[in-house]
Amino acid sequence: MTIALSLGIFFVAGLAGGLLLGLIGVGMALITVPLLIMALPMFGFDPEHAPLVALATSMAVVSVGSVSSVFSHNKLGNVDWSIVRIVVPASLIGVGLGSLSIDLFSGTLLKWLFCIFLSIIAVRMLLPTKKKTANDAIDTTAPWVYRSAGGLIGIAGSLIGAGGGVFMVPFLNRIGHAMPRAVATSTTIGLPVTVFAAIVHASQSSPPGDSAMLGHIYLPAFIGLGLGSVLTAPLGARFSSRVPAELLKRVFAWLLIALVVKLALSA
Repeated sequence: MTIALSLGIFFVAGLAGGLLLGLIGVGMALITVPLLIMALPMFGFDPEHAPLVALATSMAVVSVGSVSSVFSHNKLGNVDWSIVRIVVPASLIGVGLGSLSIDLFSGTLLKWLFCIFLSIIAVRMLLPTKKKTANDAIDTTAPWVYRSAGGLIGIAGSLIGAGGGVFMVPFLNRIGHAMPRAVATSTTIGLPVTVFAAIVHASQSSPPGDSAMLGHIYLPAFIGLGLGSVLTAPLGARFSSRVPAELLKRVFAWLLIALVVKLALSA
């Protein structure tokens, strides 16, 4: 496969992932990780190394797509900056620990951890939730709860190649934040987290395979997916305020279920 063709494929995937990122606060990991796990062996990578490269590249791509998405969400007034300030330091610590320890996990284990995490989140999103208002969440949730969740989500996010939106969005929504606000706040939290994780991965030794590597990051995929996501993430952010919250939750959950099935069948 030529470099031009691979860049084109990754660019198209980035368009889809960016739209999901802006719309539901997660999307690039849903597109990037399984695509790369399945595609990297065609570029000469050992299948055992493919999940690590996929996770690292996903982190780098999500950081690019998140920039335009955060700007769009902020213009719409949906970002809760008080939560961002509380959660980001804990998430940075968590994602740093996770990124530095990821080499201890086998490729097969990383893939199944990805499937298990997404299955749990999908089921929780489909279950009926107790109605709360945004004020309920702000008034009754202690800062240490946000910090603890941010740290744990940072570790988990580093193991699935995401900024943690796959966990942070349902967490915020579960404790009472409206879905558009949960998406916007989670995306904003994820921006510095993914940038930091991408730097950590870029500083590591490259695994055997294609020479177009920066640490654990596969550069052709990073460029193609990153460019595509930048173009469509703002569009998704604008749509997120117009789509009913319950519909967003169900779309989110069923996308996760479809991804789990796809990965399981490719095992």
